[in-house]
Formats: sequence, structure tokens, C-alpha cells
Amino acid sequence: MANVSYKSPRLSKTWIALRRLDKNDDRVVALREVSIPPAAEITMIIQIITNTFGLISSDVIFKIRNHRGCLIPLNSSIPTNSKHMPYVLEVAKIFQHVCPKPKTIPMTVINKTMKTRLQTIDRRIQRLEDLLPQIKLRHNEKLNQEIECLNQKLRFLHKRMQVAESHSWKGVLTRAPLW
Repeated sequence: MANVSYKSPRLSKTWIALRRLDKNDDRVVALREVSIPPAAEITMIIQIITNTFGLISSDVIFKIRNHRGCLIPLNSSIPTNSKHMPYVLEVAKIFQHVCPKPKTIPMTVINKTMKTRLQTIDRRIQRLEDLLPQIKLRHNEKLNQEIECLNQKLRFLHKRMQVAESHSWKGVLTRAPLW
């Protein structure tokens, strides 16, 4: 039988310098070699880093930068580096580098637009109130016209009904048919 040996995957050894921005300190505090196993999840990598540097990771954010100052993703495929060009791990508070800006829309602009909208609505209501008597008159005129038209139709139908009732059947044809 062949002798099979199993090699464990090699740990990626990287040098990381620590910068504590959460303590308002811009200088590098510590330089350590960190061993990151391949295919490790981010939670395990953060746990390894916090154990190596003795950090509390509950209320901080980790940002890792290369030797040129560019952010790199914190994962298990971080390339190895040397002690002379370490990665810089920045520990910052949550939202530490977010600076809120003042309101971009001043309240005077909002007040002006609301005032103009209210003025236009008020003008429309005033115009409707002024036209209300005319609207009532027009409505009454329209109703009177429709009632008069119905009365004419009823008179016509009544006359036709009287003409139809006046004819009576005598039982014989007065004139012989021409067939």
C-alpha cells in the first residue's frame, strides 16, 4: 500500500502594524506577525487579530491598508508581506470619520414654497365662493329646461293616447280590402 501523507494547508503569515484612531493616536502602536489560516471566515480573522493585539472588537471598526495607504479587504487571501512593509490596521470608532454636513435646503425656501402653494389654494377657494351664486343659477336653469322638455314629451304622449282611445271597433271593415 502506498504511503499517503496529508499536508495541512499553510498559514499565511502577514506583518500588521496597529494604529489606534479610536484613541485619537495617529502613530503606529505595535507591529506583530499574524498567522491567518486559508479559507478562514471574517469573524475568525477578526478574532485572531483581536487576540494578537489584545483589542476589544465590540465597538470598533477594523480597516486594513497596504504599504501605499490603499484599503484592502480583510479576508483570508491577504498576500504575505515583509516586516519592512507591513499592512496598517486602523482601529476606529463606528462613524468616527463621518462628518455631518449642514442642511442643504434652508428653511426659508421651504417656507416660501409652502406660502405660494397656500396662496394659490386660497385664491382658488375664493374664486369658487364668488362663483357659487352663478353656479346655483345655472343649475336651476338647467333643471327647468329639462323639466320643460319632459313636460312637452308627456303632452305629446297624452295626445297620442287620446287619439288611440277615440277609435272604436265596429266589428266590420268599412271598406273592402283591395287584395
